[in-house]
Amino acid sequence: MPAVRLYDIDSKFKLYRQSIFDQRYGELTVAVADRRQRERERRRTEIIDAAERLFYTKGFDSVTMDMIADEVELSKGSLYVLFKSKDSLFFAIVARKHRESLDLLVERMAGARSGGDGIRAIVQWYIDVARANPEYNEMATTYGPLLWSRMDSADDRLLAENAIQFNSLLHAAIDRGIEDGTVRDDLDPAMLGFYITMISMSVASPLPAWKKGFALAGITFDQVLDTFSRFIDPAIDRCRKKRG
Repeated sequence: MPAVRLYDIDSKFKLYRQSIFDQRYGELTVAVADRRQRERERRRTEIIDAAERLFYTKGFDSVTMDMIADEVELSKGSLYVLFKSKDSLFFAIVARKHRESLDLLVERMAGARSGGDGIRAIVQWYIDVARANPEYNEMATTYGPLLWSRMDSADDRLLAENAIQFNSLLHAAIDRGIEDGTVRDDLDPAMLGFYITMISMSVASPLPAWKKGFALAGITFDQVLDTFSRFIDPAIDRCRKKRG
């Protein structure tokens, strides 16, 4: 039986101890990185919350990055590390609102008995979201058109995921409706999707000039929302063939 040399035992012990150290150090490194990421996300949420409050109460144009930094007790430099501009904060608010609203839409779409019901659920979702978020709606319609016109690629990517999910829900409902006979089939499905989206968005989130027009005509915004489904439903329903 060969003799066991002491330096072999010592060498193996050192290797074992090093492997334990490496494992624990790796676990610690991951834990620290996770904690830093959670802290970063918490700080981002605080900043978005503060910017949203200020934009609603003071107006987007009147709010400065200094004011937002003061609101969250953060240096301006640290604020710019997380958000490169006030525009980026606006789009972060929009993206979060879209995500929250899409969760509601997914729940409603799950109960649709037909494609036509699914599309009507989308139209009603536009109306309900507008009613539930008047301050957001006011901010988005007042300042959104200009900000969207100068949106950079990073902000565009931020909103793209939500847009892809919405379009998937909408076009699945259109395809289902054409198949089950509850949605008109005389228009290109993609074009029908654009019509539904553009009209619903314009009615649920009208530009300030349109709201002034409603007032001049003696029509309230609630009346516009209340009667919208009566207008849009016949445009969605399957067309009846004309009798000869």
